[in-house]
Amino acid sequence: MAQFQILYSPSTDEWRPITSHFCLLPGDQSNLWPTFGDAEAARKRIDLHFPGIPFRVALADNENGDVDWQTRERLRFADGTYTRVPWHDETWYQALHEDHFCHVSTEQAGKIAFTENSAKGMADRQLVMSPGRYLRRFFSDHLDNNAIEGWCARLSVQLQEDTLKITQDADEIEDVYVGGPCSCMAHPADDFESLCHPVRVYAGPDTALAYIGSREDARARSIVWPERKVYTTIYGDVSRLKLLLENAGYVEGGLNGARLKRICDDGCFVVPYIDGGGDLADNGEYLVVGQGSISAESTTGLGVVPWYCPRCENQTRAYETVHFADGSSEQWCENCYNNSTTFCEHNERLYAEDEDFIFVHGRSTGHTVLEDAAEDFGAVYLEDRCEWWMRSCCRACDGTGEIFHSDDLYEHQGEWLCADCLPGALDDEDTLQANAHVLAYRGFLDSDATSRYALDQLSGDGFNAAGAGFLPPCSEQANSEGRHLSSSSDRADGIPGDAWPGPTVTAQVTARTPHHSSSAGA
Repeated sequence: MAQFQILYSPSTDEWRPITSHFCLLPGDQSNLWPTFGDAEAARKRIDLHFPGIPFRVALADNENGDVDWQTRERLRFADGTYTRVPWHDETWYQALHEDHFCHVSTEQAGKIAFTENSAKGMADRQLVMSPGRYLRRFFSDHLDNNAIEGWCARLSVQLQEDTLKITQDADEIEDVYVGGPCSCMAHPADDFESLCHPVRVYAGPDTALAYIGSREDARARSIVWPERKVYTTIYGDVSRLKLLLENAGYVEGGLNGARLKRICDDGCFVVPYIDGGGDLADNGEYLVVGQGSISAESTTGLGVVPWYCPRCENQTRAYETVHFADGSSEQWCENCYNNSTTFCEHNERLYAEDEDFIFVHGRSTGHTVLEDAAEDFGAVYLEDRCEWWMRSCCRACDGTGEIFHSDDLYEHQGEWLCADCLPGALDDEDTLQANAHVLAYRGFLDSDATSRYALDQLSGDGFNAAGAGFLPPCSEQANSEGRHLSSSSDRADGIPGDAWPGPTVTAQVTARTPHHSSSAGA
């Protein structure tokens, strides 16, 4: 009948049977136990009193032939033949452990092995399987896909299948991004607007890249802050890299305060999309995460200092310069530049539409100019038309000096007159204008260089008031009708004021057609 003993290890490569020195409890006075279970229970009690010393159960005679297959499997765990899987102590697994004895495969790397049933146990045959498949097959009621992935990752880390790599080499960082897990930054440098791949700024002094797998085909990556043992978002095989980082003392956190390389690019900075950090500040030597206003969410590779259009107050990009009447100017966005400005044809600049503009009429076209620039542009305001016109289309009235459109003036006896300056029309049927033709005749004589001579010839005769003929200038009839034209002075035309009979009237001439010459007649 097989008996079991407990061994201890005084050194890393030696096992010895325990002595009575280790058997502190009354039930543990014997150095041999009849069953594996009894020996295992005693081992656990001894462990409590001698921490730090390895103990294990073994057959006393080193013969396995007379033990059952379960004991054989237990002994293989005890002597180190089998390596436990990461989930060995989990409650949901322990319910099946005595049936499966699941362990790390000794035949195929990265796999597990277990006893499928009692028959195969007695035959000492184990089934080799991938860890994920094993967990899904037997424990899907307890584990979801994420949990299964996590246990597989733990096994991978336990087996040291992956080595945690951390680098601050810019070329290596770029290679890992381009050839590794997908993300907005996992593209070749030519896909970005920046002069180089934006992730190159992670090459210190504070940040680095942690990854697993090869440089050209990384399976997982994360930007880390080595000095503070902080890792950020993990891309790719999250579970494995997370375990490796946490085993190395890293905790998940952010990058605010970390310094990145400062690479200028035509007024902007080369900046990647940053996980776990706010907008950046430029301290002149580095870009500092989370302390400024340079965008950390750009996917173009460029971090632009935010600019707000003074017109619409939207955050955008400066487009072109807009001018103001006072001589100042400012940058506006493209939308405001195209939709809220007016072009001054005098200064040949775009001005804010809120400025005062006028429309100046010309001979064949119109012009829009600033009101303050109207005079310099050669525009005049016509009061009668309530319009601005080019000076070349206008002229001054010779009677008043006021400016009118050329089409609104009349040529009269060599002068250009407005309507208000023209003589009125004659109407001899109007009793108020009984002597109008006489007065008009005086106007004619006054404008003629020979009028003095004609006056001398006619001064002794005169016309009758009805225009029927001449009357003697000294006739009693003329004296009795009175001298109404002027009783105290001579006329300006040289004719004596009392030489002409008839009521006082206002001299008028017929209105002339614009731009056509006219002359008065009696």
